[in-house]
Amino acid sequence: MKLQGWRAAGAAFLAGALAALAMPPLYWLPLAVVGMVVFVWLWETAPGPRSALLRGWAWGTGHFAVGSYWILEAFSVPPADYELLGPPIVAGLAAILGFFPGLAAGAARWAALRWPALAGRYRRLILLAIAWTVAEWLRGHVFTGYPWNPLGHVWAFAAPLLQGAALFGVYGLGAFTFVVLAAPTAGWRASLAALVLVGFAGGAGMAVMAPVGDGQPGPMLRIVQPNIPQSDKWRPDTRARHLAKLVEMSRRDGFDRLAAVIWPETAPPFIIEPGSPALEVMATAVPPRGYLLTGAARGTDRRQDGVWNSLLVIDRAGAIVAHYDKVHLVPLGEYIPFHKQLAPVSGFIGRGSFEVGEQRATLAVPGLPSFSPVICYEVIFPAAVTGPGERPRWLLNVTNDAWFGLSSGPYQHLASSRLRAVEEGLPMIRAANTGVSAVIDAYGRVLVSLDMMREGIIDHPLPPARAPTPYGRWGDGSLLAVLAFLVGGLFVGSLPSRRPHT
Repeated sequence: MKLQGWRAAGAAFLAGALAALAMPPLYWLPLAVVGMVVFVWLWETAPGPRSALLRGWAWGTGHFAVGSYWILEAFSVPPADYELLGPPIVAGLAAILGFFPGLAAGAARWAALRWPALAGRYRRLILLAIAWTVAEWLRGHVFTGYPWNPLGHVWAFAAPLLQGAALFGVYGLGAFTFVVLAAPTAGWRASLAALVLVGFAGGAGMAVMAPVGDGQPGPMLRIVQPNIPQSDKWRPDTRARHLAKLVEMSRRDGFDRLAAVIWPETAPPFIIEPGSPALEVMATAVPPRGYLLTGAARGTDRRQDGVWNSLLVIDRAGAIVAHYDKVHLVPLGEYIPFHKQLAPVSGFIGRGSFEVGEQRATLAVPGLPSFSPVICYEVIFPAAVTGPGERPRWLLNVTNDAWFGLSSGPYQHLASSRLRAVEEGLPMIRAANTGVSAVIDAYGRVLVSLDMMREGIIDHPLPPARAPTPYGRWGDGSLLAVLAFLVGGLFVGSLPSRRPHT
C-alpha cells in the first residue's frame, strides 16, 4: 500500500464506494471490511496530515456518492425540469460529506505524528475510532446536520447487533463498528478478538430483547399505504380521486375496532386550512372511537402566514384537535432560507417553501397513548425524535419516499427509523406513501411491513414500550462515556511520548 498521489486517492475513492454496499438494503458486510482496511492502510502510509486528509476525503466522497445516489431519483420525477442538475448536485453533496472522514484521517494522522506511540497497531485503531466517531457526530450536527448512513447501520440486518444503540446511540455503535471492521490491520489476534466481540454483542443483544408478543399490546392501529406515484399526487384532475382512495382504504373491514387510522406524509393532496372542504371528507376516515393521524400541508386562515409540513390529529367531527409542524426541514428541498425576506430573489426557486415549526412535540389526545411525531427526514436525527416533557409511549414516522422510486433510499430511511426505536426504547409506527410502511417494536424489530410500490393496509396493535434506555435518558451524553473509554485505551501500557523537537 505504497500508493501516492492520484493512485492513492483513486484507491481511497474505490474503497469508500465498496464500503457503501454494506449499507441497507444489500448488507454486503465483507466489502465494509475491505473498505475500512484500505482506509487504515492508506492513512498509515500518508506522508503527513494533509495527505491523510485528502485520502480520507477521497474515501468519503466515494462512500457518499454510492450511498446517496438515490437522490437522483427525485430529479427524474415528471416533469423532471431539472433532471440534468441531479448528477452535479449528488456529486457536490458527496464531496462535501467526504470532508468528515477526511477530517478524521487528517486529525488522527497529526496526532500519530506528534505522539509516535499512538501509531502502534492497536492504538492506531483506537485513535482512528475516536476521530471517526467525533467526525460522524459533527456530520450529524454541522449546518443543520446530515447523519445519513452512519457506520452503525451495517448491522441493521440483525436486530440483536443494534441493541448497543440503546446504551450509546448509533454514534457509539459506529465507534464499535469501526474497530471491528478495521481490526485486520492490527493482525490475526485483533481479527479474532473482533469476531469474539461481535459474537458477544449479538448474544448480549439477544439476552436483552424480550420475545415478540411479550407485554401488554396497545390499541389497534391501521396504517394506510396508498402507493400513489409522486408524478400524479398533486395533479388537479386526480386529487379528489386520491383522497377518495385514502378514505376507502381506511374504511375496509375492521374499521370499527380501530383506535387510529394513519396516513403518510402530505397524504391529502390539498392544503388543509380551518374550514377546508377536504376535512369533511377526511372525517369519514376517522374510526367511531378514534382519530385520523395524517401528514398534511397545513395552512391558516391567513395565506400570508405560510404553509407547514404537519401531522394532524382529526376527530369524527372533522376538527383538528392537535397538530405538529415539522421542525427540521430539508434545506433547498422543503424550504429556501430567507424565502420571505428575499422574495424577489427566492420567488422562483422558493415557490412551495414550507415554514419551520416551533419545536418538537408530544401529542396527547383522549383514548390514545401519547406519541411524538417525526416527519420524513426528521427520523434520521438521533436524540431528536421526542418532544419536551413527559416521555411518549410511541413514535410515529410519516413519510413520502415516492420521490426515490425503488432505490436504496427508502430502505436506508427505514433503518434510521429502527435505530431511533432502539435508542429510545419506544415502538415506531411508520406510514409511507409507496413504502416501506412498518410496525417496529422497541427493539428495532420489524414486526410487519408493506414493501415498496405496494398498495395495502396494516392492522396491528401498538407494541409495548421498554423502560427508558440510557441513551433515551441522556442522549449524546452517553456517547461521551464511549469516547472516554476509548481515550483511556490509548493510555493502557505506557503513556504516549511527545515527539521531541529537532
